[in-house]
Amino acid sequence: MTMTDSSSPAPEGPAAPAEAAAPAKVDAQAPLVTLRLLLSLKEAARILGRGGNTIDNIRKANGVKIGISTKEKSCSDRLLEVTGSIDAVANSLADVVKVLTADDTNEEDAEPEPEQHIFKHLNFILPPPSPDEAEDPMKVKQIGNLRLIVTNSQVSSIIGTAGSKIKKLIDTHSSKLVVSKTFLPDSQDRILEIQGFPNSIANCIKDISQTLIKDDVLDTKEKRYYPHSKHSKDIHVTATVAIPAEYVGALLGHGGNRIANLRKYTRTKITVAQEPNQNNEREFTITGNDQKSVKLAQNMIMKNLGTEKERRLEKQ
Repeated sequence: MTMTDSSSPAPEGPAAPAEAAAPAKVDAQAPLVTLRLLLSLKEAARILGRGGNTIDNIRKANGVKIGISTKEKSCSDRLLEVTGSIDAVANSLADVVKVLTADDTNEEDAEPEPEQHIFKHLNFILPPPSPDEAEDPMKVKQIGNLRLIVTNSQVSSIIGTAGSKIKKLIDTHSSKLVVSKTFLPDSQDRILEIQGFPNSIANCIKDISQTLIKDDVLDTKEKRYYPHSKHSKDIHVTATVAIPAEYVGALLGHGGNRIANLRKYTRTKITVAQEPNQNNEREFTITGNDQKSVKLAQNMIMKNLGTEKERRLEKQ
């Protein structure tokens, strides 16, 4: 599918934190909608901007209530919530996409790899767009992704019978949409990922909001998601590392002493697959209560692997 920039652009939002935005006129008769996004810590920082300037410009330019949840200790995600008229909310989210893709637009280097998160719901489902997917290959870096948080009943409404509604959204707005198969922790929320140019995403969100209002599922009683370490001590963060079978013994250490010390130091649980996979690798599964400890264990295992490889090369 070729992505095209919308011929009916949403009003331009702030391209940089320093820009001042003229207050938008608010239609008191328009129905209000509230939408939520899942953000990584890095994305949240970009949207807030220095001293909160960027999010304040988005607020003023579109006449919306918009905010980002507090940063929780040992938590890898934050929520953005925006309330306003359908058009205002959609246009403010287009501005969010512009902010998130602005840095990439100025980079002359090769395309960076998508950031990988231990909290799996932050990892984008859709692959990054390739230059041949855009009508103008020079604009491909302007294509962004949003993780819209939707309830299970809203998912059914957005997808439609046999996928008819979501297919229409994709075709009409030259955007890509996909729904996560799993729920966010301790909730009935799922991720609706939208990929496209900012204006195309805005138009897509306008249609989605109209659908939710029409089907009366805009405000449901389903259990909502909040940053995963905030509401439950039982949430676990998991990561896996594939290690070539010939190095596993060295990483475990004599009598398992080396891996036991690593478990203790990082305060994580580490299990090792009994059998190698098709690539003759054994998987180390790391489980902990927060992303920081799991990432530390992951890095230490990879560092130990690198050290062992160097040691064997020196002996040759």
